[in-house]
Amino acid sequence: MRTLAPRCVMRLALLAIAWISAIGVATAGPTLDDLFADSVVHDVRLSINERDLRELRDRYRENVYFPADFEWRGERVRNVGVRSRGLASRSATKLGLRIDFNRYSTGQRFLGLASLVLDNLVTDPALVRERVSMRLFARLGQPAPREVFARVFINDVYEGIYAIVEPVDGDFLARVVGQKSGYLFERHFLQPYYGEDLGEDPAAYRTVFEPRTHELDADSVLYAPIRELFYEVNQSVDTVWRERVSRYVDLQQFVTHVAIETFLSEADGILGFAGMANFYLYRGPVHDQHRLIVWDKDRTFAAIDSSILQRADENRLFSRALAFSDLRSLYLDVLERCAHLAAADGWLEGEIVRLAALIDGAAREDRRKPYDDEARVRDVEFLRQFARQRPAFVLHGVAQERGRR
Repeated sequence: MRTLAPRCVMRLALLAIAWISAIGVATAGPTLDDLFADSVVHDVRLSINERDLRELRDRYRENVYFPADFEWRGERVRNVGVRSRGLASRSATKLGLRIDFNRYSTGQRFLGLASLVLDNLVTDPALVRERVSMRLFARLGQPAPREVFARVFINDVYEGIYAIVEPVDGDFLARVVGQKSGYLFERHFLQPYYGEDLGEDPAAYRTVFEPRTHELDADSVLYAPIRELFYEVNQSVDTVWRERVSRYVDLQQFVTHVAIETFLSEADGILGFAGMANFYLYRGPVHDQHRLIVWDKDRTFAAIDSSILQRADENRLFSRALAFSDLRSLYLDVLERCAHLAAADGWLEGEIVRLAALIDGAAREDRRKPYDDEARVRDVEFLRQFARQRPAFVLHGVAQERGRR
């Protein structure tokens, strides 16, 4: 048998390596990490029947779905479901959109996701509030959806600068807590709610918390632990209050969440101007203790000098939690951590500047946003002032509170 010369063997080996590498490059497509790469402004394209698009704009107050094709970086997903979304942010001019990849094609996904949110950013003149806020939550170890900026085109017409937001759903839970079989609820804002007891019927809490998993379960299964939570919250604060309440909510995580919102001067969060707003409530499949998940932070940075105890006495759970010295100390500690983190090497201002510069061109071309570019530039400058001055203001407030003890 004739054998190949060593030089031929080497050449064949190199060709084989090159061929395998080429196959790998050809078959390796974009990943979820590529989608949420925040150093670029992405392009998202939607193709919708023009008649459906007109109806979508006409019925933007409704959650009616329309079929469309979705495209990002050459990856095209056909026959997805698109609907208007948001509360105060709904707009016929610049549509806020939810994309359900499996609405019409069971099991269809995009990079493993069942859905995506395209946030129209119409309630934030600077366009960067939510992105910066989510970054702070994540840096402090709190579960937060990933976000990036994108130019959105519908039928090749530029709709403006948007945020691609990771939905809080079973896939999100799998990423942040390692399993997706628990119970997830979105704060459903029909009326103000401050943590009061709504009575013995678990179904009363359906108007406050909308199920996002286990939607077909009985109200007694979904809401009994929530009913017990707010029943116990509204009892007298005595030696066993904390033990009873802690069975149904992680008090340390709750206090940490509120502290981050307070540092950010959140006007529409747990201690919001209209009661508890903009969060998800989650509990695992085998226990009754709930945790908060942050959502919708487009009204942060409300005021540089907002008190670190602003509206603290209005919320039944938070005001009672602060009666415990260690929880109050935790609250002040987290505020202090936020201030130091924001100020260190100008991190907070640096994030604001970086993101504002990243989207500047796309924002200037956005003719559908409700604020002009002068308003955007002014608001970015205000955010920069907030980043410079808020840490010192909060640290002063923390020192005063500690001095009172």
